[in-house]
Amino acid sequence: MGARVIAESVTKSYGGGRGAAGVDALLGVSLALEPGSFTALLGPSGCGKSTLLNLLGGLDRPTEGRVFVDGKDLATLSEDDRDAYRRKTAATVFQFFNLLPTMTALENVALPLLLEGVSLADADVRAARGLLDVGLADKEHAYPYELSGGQLQRVAVARALANEPALLLADEPTGNLDSKTGEQVLALVAGLVKERGITVVMATHSAEAAAHASRILRLRDGRLEP
Repeated sequence: MGARVIAESVTKSYGGGRGAAGVDALLGVSLALEPGSFTALLGPSGCGKSTLLNLLGGLDRPTEGRVFVDGKDLATLSEDDRDAYRRKTAATVFQFFNLLPTMTALENVALPLLLEGVSLADADVRAARGLLDVGLADKEHAYPYELSGGQLQRVAVARALANEPALLLADEPTGNLDSKTGEQVLALVAGLVKERGITVVMATHSAEAAAHASRILRLRDGRLEP
């Protein structure tokens, strides 16, 4: 079951200390995302897409406003609860994959399971299943340097889904891929969303990538466009 996400008048400002002018990355953003929805945040670099993803993922706190995920105000969570939220509820797929180079594909996918206390044997079984789901059953023992960009991103998707999160955040997931490979990865994500009912929020500057989502929200200069 996917997560219900609500942002209420969220503003995020950086800097501004000792008389210096601050920078407003987000200005009064409000949105509501239903469980199982696939939403694209579309806009140019610097418009606030990644900042909003960081707030939804519990990596940062808003300067003003509130973010709720399944009724929980993320700003009120303790650091331990925020860590648990990032491990269990909200997972992120990054543009640069962020795989550990000294681990195989299987080990990379199994890692979040091991951190949750899953036994090594069970983690390996679940990781193998995850790689099968993204079409990489034959790459279990390959290291990142042996994989193509599209394969690396598929492993990253499998790792993000390992703990069965309710919310998947994707930050420019096709930014390092050619157009054909990017289309394949986005089709994979869209299929997994439909199959598992996960809520997905994807930040992208590409209208073609955004077209895979069922809803497109446009951001410019820290605000949602009408």
